[in-house]
Amino acid sequence: MNGTAPRYGLAPPNEDDGLSMLARVIGVDRAAAAWARARREAGLGVAGRTDLGPAELLRIAEVLMRADGAERAIGTSLAVRSRTWLLLNREQPGGAR
Repeated sequence: MNGTAPRYGLAPPNEDDGLSMLARVIGVDRAAAAWARARREAGLGVAGRTDLGPAELLRIAEVLMRADGAERAIGTSLAVRSRTWLLLNREQPGGAR
């Protein structure tokens, strides 16, 4: 996924963003384990096989939001960012974005 949201300059969230958010809060090792678990539970397999776009990141965020504590908070944040990007980039009636 590339490009920014028109008029807003909002870059699409990516997997590094989500993992970095977790690592800042719960540490690198716990973040990697939580991310791998969430990715599997979201049906997205192991890291590195595909580039994840905002829709896939939203699926991961939804898994994280079912956890407790910091994972839930980070999941919520990632979900908001992913949904915002998706909504700002959806095709508007008449072809306008």
